[in-house]
Amino acid sequence: MSFNTTYGLLFEITLFHNYFLNNGKDAYTGMSTDDQKKMLQKFDSDSFTTIIPTIETNTQLKNYKMILKKTKMGFRVYIKSKEGIENESFIKTPLDLKLDFIITINDYQFENYTDLEFTLNRMFLFSNVKPLSEPVDFKYIPDINDNILISNDYLVSEKTTIDLISKLQPLEKQGVFGLVSLTLKGDNSQDIIASSGKMLSPSFKINFDNRKTLWKYINRKTGTEIVTILPKPLTYSGFVEINPTNDFDPSQNEANQYPNPSVKSITKISGNYCSEIFI
Repeated sequence: MSFNTTYGLLFEITLFHNYFLNNGKDAYTGMSTDDQKKMLQKFDSDSFTTIIPTIETNTQLKNYKMILKKTKMGFRVYIKSKEGIENESFIKTPLDLKLDFIITINDYQFENYTDLEFTLNRMFLFSNVKPLSEPVDFKYIPDINDNILISNDYLVSEKTTIDLISKLQPLEKQGVFGLVSLTLKGDNSQDIIASSGKMLSPSFKINFDNRKTLWKYINRKTGTEIVTILPKPLTYSGFVEINPTNDFDPSQNEANQYPNPSVKSITKISGNYCSEIFI
């Protein structure tokens, strides 16, 4: 007699970043389906982040016959299903079971091209359950279809940060940018498993926005500088055209060339981020 082992999807995390998905001024969300597919073919979330389960969560994954599968856009967690019932887990799982995944940043330029303010004393939390130490306006992890960009509203307080970090093992505490923390029974109907034991298989999305900066063109020969009136988007792909008449005050010579900046040279002046381009 043979038995087939079947695993059903428990939940999925999709990680997007508009710096890599937008094409110049063209937003990924406004592209055609074919163009979106082309951008996704080049996209890999591992180019800027690493997400791994905590040591405790690794143990829980093994105990409850769960498997973590990495994808180019995040990861999925599967759980062993009852024979012939794909949406019901083989082992009864407690609804208060919590799975935590540590997010670290592996691109030193991430802060330059990501539209966030960074602080050493607070971490980002993407969760379907509000910690007791957080206010009522706590921001829950967005669902896959939510058109929500990650902002500093997802930073938790210093108190919550200290509490979350204290529960990690010593080797896990270094370089933590944030946590994905999901409980099987979530708040606000963000459940992963229903009270009946049926797997709901939700998909969640963490979508970072690309930073927009003022573009400062520095002419070393003449010792002059000109700065765009409005911030321009930083993107990995595409080219943002500069209009010398409309983008500068006073307007500039249309015959001049205005290249796009790299993400390496960014300064903050009077609260505004500025990209420096030497011409």
